[in-house]
Amino acid sequence: MKTDNKITLSRIKRALSPKILLALFLAVALVTAVFYFTVENNEKNEMQIWYVTTESEDCFPEDTLKLINDYGAMRGIDKVILTKRHPEDTYFDVTMSTTAYYNCDIFIMNEETAKKYYEMDMFLPLCESDFDDLLYINGNAVGALIDEGYYLLINEKSDVDLQIIYDIFEIFTR
Repeated sequence: MKTDNKITLSRIKRALSPKILLALFLAVALVTAVFYFTVENNEKNEMQIWYVTTESEDCFPEDTLKLINDYGAMRGIDKVILTKRHPEDTYFDVTMSTTAYYNCDIFIMNEETAKKYYEMDMFLPLCESDFDDLLYINGNAVGALIDEGYYLLINEKSDVDLQIIYDIFEIFTR
C-alpha cells in the first residue's frame, strides 16, 4: 500500500487553520514580550575600563577605583569594571579588535600600544583645552597622561556620556 505524503496547498490550508495560526502568533508575541521585559529592559548600565600593562603594579592609587565606582553610581552607572590585560598575551590582538573595540569605554595604555591600535579608529580625539599632558598621534590628541608612560584614552564606540568619562579622567589624574 502506498501512502500519499505530498505537500499540497490544500493540505497546508487544512492543517493551518486560523485558530492554529492565531495560537502561533500569540505564542511568538508572548515569548517576544517576555524576552523584552526581562532581558532587554533589564540591561545594566556598566562602564568597562581596560588597563593594558605588562607591570604587576597599578599606575593609580588603590582608592581610585572606589572613587570611580562611587561617582559612577551617582551618575547612573551600576558598575565600573576594571580589566587588566597583558599586551603580549597570545590572544590580545584578537580581544582588542573584537571585545575591547565594541565593549570597552576607557583604555589605560602606554604610547606604544596606543600607536599600534590608532589606525583602527578606536580612540576618540580629546579636547586639548581640558587636559595638560596629552598623547598626540598623527597630530591628534587621543590620550591624557595618568602616570609616567600611561595614558587614558576613550573608545570611539563608547556609549557613556562624554562628560562622565571626562570626570572619570579627572579622578584618575588627581
